[in-house]
Amino acid sequence: MNVVIWVQYDTVATQDKAKGQSLLKPAFAALDKPKGSVNIVGVVESVPMPINKLPNLIDKKDLAKFDYDLVLVTGHDVDLAPILAEATKLGLDPDKFVLDRTVLIPGFTLEKYKELRRANLSIISMGWWAGIAYHNLGLPALSPTIGMYATEENFINFLPEARWHIKKDLHFERTEYNSDLGTNYPIFWLDGMQWFMNGYTSDADALEAWNERKNKINWSNVLVTMHTSSPAVLERFNCLPYAKKACFVPFETELESGFYIDPKLYGENLLHAAEGIVTGAVAAYDVWDLLLYGKKVIG
Repeated sequence: MNVVIWVQYDTVATQDKAKGQSLLKPAFAALDKPKGSVNIVGVVESVPMPINKLPNLIDKKDLAKFDYDLVLVTGHDVDLAPILAEATKLGLDPDKFVLDRTVLIPGFTLEKYKELRRANLSIISMGWWAGIAYHNLGLPALSPTIGMYATEENFINFLPEARWHIKKDLHFERTEYNSDLGTNYPIFWLDGMQWFMNGYTSDADALEAWNERKNKINWSNVLVTMHTSSPAVLERFNCLPYAKKACFVPFETELESGFYIDPKLYGENLLHAAEGIVTGAVAAYDVWDLLLYGKKVIG
């Protein structure tokens, strides 16, 4: 596999900062299996940095002249969307651009990633699962349930008629202090169900993001996710009319939508375990089969 490394710097980045916070080394190791199967054909800097002395440095305008299979984008917490837009303007194939954090998800292949990018997947989650998935995959957020969470009861009541509820207006209730983040966040009600927008500090920003993203839901390809310790909640979830659904639970189950995670893997923290599935930190299931097909395949 011929790979181009795309080094993305933000406006305040230095070489040391970029090196310290880059996932390039583990990402390259993940791609280079078996060892020697990856060949770096060039390095591109999104913004030329005179302090750098990088080998095989090429101008991004000349990238179309090179033969490569993948462009590995690395840097500090990179947003892939503007890079894909720039690649398109340069006449490059945006499907070949992949974030370093994406290739670290176990089971990554460029073919699966391209399929997922074309699928326009909408993830509706009880907590931050959807947002973490979109962030790690560098995909557009086609869901309003990002940076927010609902209780099990509210979420399981929301899901059966989600398409109907989501047409209703959010109503601001109050702000609440988050001691972990050290910020205040807004709380809203939607058709009698409460949503905690703890990824936002402004009710106006939360409302704007919700209204924008709810209109982007691809109802023909939806994955719903949640976690619970209740067998009764899992049974209700399993009956929901969604082709792709996953409920992460700390007990063995034969229900198709029940994804068991061994408590020993996460120190009794089911929330972190569920989130670890999509980042690859908990390799209990193949996240690509889950995202693409809703399949429960042991990792």
